[in-house]
Amino acid sequence: MTLRLVDAGWGAELIQALQADTSALRLISPFIKLGALERLLAFNPRSTQVITRYNLDDFASGVSDIAALRRVLKAGGRVRGIRGLHAKVYPISRVPDLLAGKLQGHPTHSAV
Repeated sequence: MTLRLVDAGWGAELIQALQADTSALRLISPFIKLGALERLLAFNPRSTQVITRYNLDDFASGVSDIAALRRVLKAGGRVRGIRGLHAKVYPISRVPDLLAGKLQGHPTHSAV
């Protein structure tokens, strides 16, 4: 698997990757928001896996949404929480891994 660092315009890279291959969506990010996740799930990936930070303060403060995790489960996906997670990796099937920031905001902007 090829690995390349995308430090700008990565939202568009993620959308382009999902358009090319919807076999799997795997998100590793300390933060996850429902709106951003919904935009990615709109591509109907056959499988979805999320690894996110397990910190109740993140949900209480609004930097992550419990509703996003519920949405993954409703779509038949898997969720795992890891305390202290700070990695941000978005590998999509055979498409090169995308390393980026928070899974928040609009996928065509600097932060998904």
